[in-house]
Amino acid sequence: MKKLIGTLLIFACLVLSCNHADTGQFQIKLTYKNLDKMANPQNAGKSDGWVFLEEIVYAKTQAPVIVDSQKTSGTSGSLVFKAKSKSEGIFELVFGENILAIPVINDAPDIQIDADLSKTDNFYTVSGSPASQQLQEVLTAVGKKNYEITSAFNELDSLKKMDAPDSLLVAANNTKNSAIAQLNAYLKQFIQTTPNGTLAVLALGWASRSFPPAEMDSALKNLKGRFPGNTFLADMEKASNAQQQPDQTAGSLWVGKTVPELTMPDVNGKEVSISSFRGKYVLVDFWASWCGPCRAENPNVVKAYNEFKGKNFTILGVSLDKEKDPWKKAIAQDHLSWTQMSDLKYWNSQAVETFGFQGIPFNVLVDPSGKVIGESLRGEELDAKLKQVLN
Repeated sequence: MKKLIGTLLIFACLVLSCNHADTGQFQIKLTYKNLDKMANPQNAGKSDGWVFLEEIVYAKTQAPVIVDSQKTSGTSGSLVFKAKSKSEGIFELVFGENILAIPVINDAPDIQIDADLSKTDNFYTVSGSPASQQLQEVLTAVGKKNYEITSAFNELDSLKKMDAPDSLLVAANNTKNSAIAQLNAYLKQFIQTTPNGTLAVLALGWASRSFPPAEMDSALKNLKGRFPGNTFLADMEKASNAQQQPDQTAGSLWVGKTVPELTMPDVNGKEVSISSFRGKYVLVDFWASWCGPCRAENPNVVKAYNEFKGKNFTILGVSLDKEKDPWKKAIAQDHLSWTQMSDLKYWNSQAVETFGFQGIPFNVLVDPSGKVIGESLRGEELDAKLKQVLN
């Protein structure tokens, strides 16, 4: 749950360009305990003593901006962070090298956070900031529902591999559809009832992954009426319009062009290049273990690989991870059996500079001659494109 917080916030800010109304100076008082007993043993003792207050911003590299930092003293204590912002926005208190993060919305001048770092879930409480409290609640709820969706996709995929009876496949598919419907219903209710415009648009950003276009349009219109002048909405509307006009946006970066070269180490340290796949149809899939939308999309990618791998088709995964262990663990958990490579440089990855994408998941489909014939293909769209070129 700790890592999911940052993932959801990053995705929302990629969809929305995090603009926000004047709030000025604010401070956050953090009290913490059990710094040496972080719930994940892999993280214990790795915070290096530093805690950073970062503003989540929309920029070319999507890198958060550090606005304050404090060093811990001992396993328990308190720290005060101060910052100034012209508008309401999204911030995170980050322990060390992004080991864990606590999200905050600066809707109040004085915010209190109490954290017990020995806990896995519900490891902090917030007071003084109604928006931050509600953000914590919705992150927890959405995280659980996303987990249910991913589990349902994995179960369905496993049954297909086992050639299970149709009755089991139908039941598993119904479970998957029900999980998606429950997430949509929760987000719809939240968007309609939250009193905070920032939270409403963040939730709609998450919902854009699963809401039907007509429902997205209806929600956008409703928010424009409830929160007039909210600059988040203009960016959301642009993103929604772009999704509904694929002829104008699809392939705007790479379709019709020769795929650029990119070379990185695989999980064993061996150098891998895109050009080494020449002669095959290859989906170059950009993702990361920390990216919730990527992990949610992975079952679709696995399905496509299993269906078409015998037809001169393969996949090359390119990760924007920062650490090798989480990357390898995600590969195993999501059953990604194709070649993976990464320079482990997060948004400073050479992949971002070479391909120029501003959010993940992102992919390009390359034909045997090295020409890009598809871009940003997901779900049914990916399946339809592969059937078109491989059948």
